[in-house]
Amino acid sequence: FFSVIGVLLRMDLTQYLVNAQNPDPNIRGQAQECLTRAEQESLPVYLVSLVTELGNESKPAESRQMAGILLKNTMTSRDDEKKKRLEQQWTGLPPDTKAAVKAAVLQTLESATKEARQTAAQVCAQIASIELPREQWTDLVPTLLQYVQTTKNECQKEATLTAIGYICEESDAEILQKQSNEILTAVVQGMRKEEPNNDIRYAAAKALWNSLEFVCGNMENETERNYLMSQVCEATQASDVRVREVAMQSLVKIVSLYYDKLKPYMQALFGVTLESVRKDEERVGLQGIEFWSTMCDVELELIADDSPCEFYVKGAVKHLCELLTACLTKQNENSDEWNLATAAGTSLCLVAQTVEDDVVQHVMPFISANIQSQEWKLREAATLAFGSILDGPSSEVLGTLVDQAVPMMISHMNDEKTLVKDTTAWTLGRIADLHAECMVNKYLQPVLNSMVEALKDEPAVAAKAAWCIQCICDHWEDDEEGRTTYPLSSFFTELVQVLLKTVDRDDANEDNLRPATYETLNALLVSAPTDCLECIKMLVPVLLQRLEATFGMNLATGSDRQEQTTIQGLLCGALQVVARKLGEGVKPFADQMMQMFLKVFSSSSSSVHEESLMAVGAIANVMRKDFEKYMQHFASFLLVGLRSYQEYQVCNIAVGVVNDLASAMGEAIVPYCDDIMRTLLENLRALELNRDVKPVIIACFGDIALNIGSKFEKYLPVVMNVMDQASKTKVPENDEEMLEYLNVLRENICEAYTGILQGLKNEKPEIFEPYVPQVLEFIHIMAQDQHIDEGTYRAAVGVIGDLANVFGKKATIMVNDQVITGMVSRASQSQDDQTQEAGRWAAQQLSAIAQAQ
Repeated sequence: FFSVIGVLLRMDLTQYLVNAQNPDPNIRGQAQECLTRAEQESLPVYLVSLVTELGNESKPAESRQMAGILLKNTMTSRDDEKKKRLEQQWTGLPPDTKAAVKAAVLQTLESATKEARQTAAQVCAQIASIELPREQWTDLVPTLLQYVQTTKNECQKEATLTAIGYICEESDAEILQKQSNEILTAVVQGMRKEEPNNDIRYAAAKALWNSLEFVCGNMENETERNYLMSQVCEATQASDVRVREVAMQSLVKIVSLYYDKLKPYMQALFGVTLESVRKDEERVGLQGIEFWSTMCDVELELIADDSPCEFYVKGAVKHLCELLTACLTKQNENSDEWNLATAAGTSLCLVAQTVEDDVVQHVMPFISANIQSQEWKLREAATLAFGSILDGPSSEVLGTLVDQAVPMMISHMNDEKTLVKDTTAWTLGRIADLHAECMVNKYLQPVLNSMVEALKDEPAVAAKAAWCIQCICDHWEDDEEGRTTYPLSSFFTELVQVLLKTVDRDDANEDNLRPATYETLNALLVSAPTDCLECIKMLVPVLLQRLEATFGMNLATGSDRQEQTTIQGLLCGALQVVARKLGEGVKPFADQMMQMFLKVFSSSSSSVHEESLMAVGAIANVMRKDFEKYMQHFASFLLVGLRSYQEYQVCNIAVGVVNDLASAMGEAIVPYCDDIMRTLLENLRALELNRDVKPVIIACFGDIALNIGSKFEKYLPVVMNVMDQASKTKVPENDEEMLEYLNVLRENICEAYTGILQGLKNEKPEIFEPYVPQVLEFIHIMAQDQHIDEGTYRAAVGVIGDLANVFGKKATIMVNDQVITGMVSRASQSQDDQTQEAGRWAAQQLSAIAQAQ
């Protein structure tokens, strides 16, 4: 290994690190290649070389910073699987190497070069994130706290506080819980107004923000809580804008974490946050608005859960509405960046949802005074304000106002200012989405005329117009009665033509216009009644021709290839909608459609596979057993989709297509089942596959079994073993996300059992008998789980009914099992109609067994 390492040392590591940042790709590439080879040939020497460079005060800042970045990159990655490998690589290093790196990193926190000490703080936190959970480097936090309390070196104090902040950000709360008092003391001391160094104060404020998750014990103590809150509020008045901004960010986080502790401080917080919006720099004011947006989020959740709520937003609504409507007039028409006006619009939406009818009386005076103002900023602000309060207040309160507003909005679509038209199109879309009855019953034609005209406007306006049309179409999305016609029928053909013309615009790739327009086209197709089906049939060749044309696009650049991929995905999505809408009517086009989809699979990226896979599923649902003629060509692409671990959404959709194929083809899918089942089982063992796909795979076993019957026998032992292991999965009781996942997993296991039982029922039910105890054990586990949700409980009761239905007298053991009968009895009395139905059906099956004894 001395070859590359020797070259690095002889030719000066510093120069390689500098060259690795050179704008010349040849110089940069050669340097990066040499550094990579050095890492591969001897990682310990490479790490020590980098950390030595990082700590060398005689070296330039750019090489030291790059050394730190490369050092950090040997320990972590954005890719989860690679990150795990790098963490294992670090833990497997010789102890003396790790000790040398850690000592040098801590030493570099003293550096006078800001780039070096800041990067050292990041490396320190990265090592901590690996070692602290393994109960290693246990003296790190005490050492850092000692630096903060004793050092006379201001650079070291600032970097140490930065490192503490990074450690708090990277580590789980439980790991630092024991040292929360010491950390909080050091951090709060650093952010006091008596601290003259603003860099130190900023680093401390940032560290506090990162540590708020694990100071819950301190927040329970009134004295400590009072001190902490006073220091944060004091920091919002600091002379340094960075400190003020982070202090406001801390208040935002405190709302989300400690809402129930806020009451004594709300008067002060009300003043601090509103003043920040009125008088401070925009970056601070944005956090003041975010404080109230977060308050709305918290209170909406409390109200929805019927939990105790202090209704702070309701108490402040008058002043909030005055503040937010004033902010709406601070638009910047030349910038799409987040600003006070856009933040205020979002916050006003949340306020309306939180206080509902009460918001109207406080916002309508502003709207009435400015909606027809000669000043465009006031017109746009009033329009945005009206659009923002449409979700929350009742139709009784808003109905007349909406009725009066629509004609004015249509008039605004002719405004000379693009931003006014943009906001107006959005507001009309909100009306169509939330108060459709008024629009479709009274103003359908003028609104559609206005939106069709707006599709020719600037891309941003056209995209909002497309969304408005989509919302109108969504009003008829549910076609349960099989409509023969509807109010859009007379506009249908024209709308299709206009939308297709819009996606062909030269600027359709700006402001999300092309995807928005295709979504609108899909919504129009979904809403179509029977008198529009002929038009949809005529659309199929047009879409296929457009898809064919994408293969002739000029692909000179990566951007060109990305555009091709996007357009192909959108067209496959539209063809999927067409297939589902036409049903049997799509059969004459099926050969052509499959030919095009297979061509897409052969040439395009995984993002298109997602859309084209769903389109194939739609064809399968129509063709049923006749889909067999396509399988020999499609099977290999299906397997590629199933093996797409990295693009797990593609894998997830491919599993759904397997469900479609099994349902459509029945036993005709059997020749392909060996490869499909092998791949699905491999997926369950694959650590790199996103866990959310695995429950779907398990449920897929049930769909396959249900449709191939006794032919599933050869797969039964391995599948039942996998399901037995999955049924014993345990998760932490305090992890809501994992508890939700466990319920999803268990519900899918139940669905798989149901599919297998029903599939074997008529031919070979006896081959399932050896597994009945396994299923009953699983049901007992679920019965004892206090976190079981409604859907999982219902699915478990369904399995009980299936066992009784399939095995009859042989399932007598269940009749005398109090856990089983108790679950069924509770389900029969459930307030949920579906659960009650499942419970009553299972009770009937058990009753039949009891009577037959």
